[in-house]
Amino acid sequence: MNSFSEFIGQFTAHWEIFLLMLSTFLIGYFFAWWTQKTKFGTLTRRLKDEVNQLRIEKQKINNIDTLFSEIKPKIVKVVKETQEEINVTQPEPKFSTTPEQVAAKTKTSFVTYSKRKPELNFDNFGYGDAKTKDDLTKINGIGPYIELKLNEIGIFNFDQISRLDEADVRTITELIDFFPGRIDRDNWVGQARALKVY
Repeated sequence: MNSFSEFIGQFTAHWEIFLLMLSTFLIGYFFAWWTQKTKFGTLTRRLKDEVNQLRIEKQKINNIDTLFSEIKPKIVKVVKETQEEINVTQPEPKFSTTPEQVAAKTKTSFVTYSKRKPELNFDNFGYGDAKTKDDLTKINGIGPYIELKLNEIGIFNFDQISRLDEADVRTITELIDFFPGRIDRDNWVGQARALKVY
């Protein structure tokens, strides 16, 4: 009887230890699960939203592709009809002239015109030459090509650019074939004044 009660006592002790270890494991497991869920829950929701948004955009793209594939045959048909109409209304010209005759006709019918280019008022903003040349590419909006064009029309240094007025800017824009209004937007005059100080 003594051995049976010892067996029951040992069994009960082992059972209690097993239950204690199981409860400790479960508490640790659920605590870790809850921590991860709260820590990464926001990130997971945000990523799921982004994935859903990408699926919606992909569906829109597929709809556009489907629409284009339905319209494409109609576009091709209209283009072919238009080309046929052009070919019917305008037959191909037949050339019965020699290349020499074409060249002679071109020489006689060549239109010449001269547009008077505006002139800069150097008395207004000063003269410059290669000896007083500054590195104009330090001004934002002036690259090596524009610097070369400015040098060709007589603008070489920051002092000249810093004294430009509105009429000079318009004239320079026309002479160097630059984008209208770009000189003002890039503030060449203000940048040249700042660089002139250095």
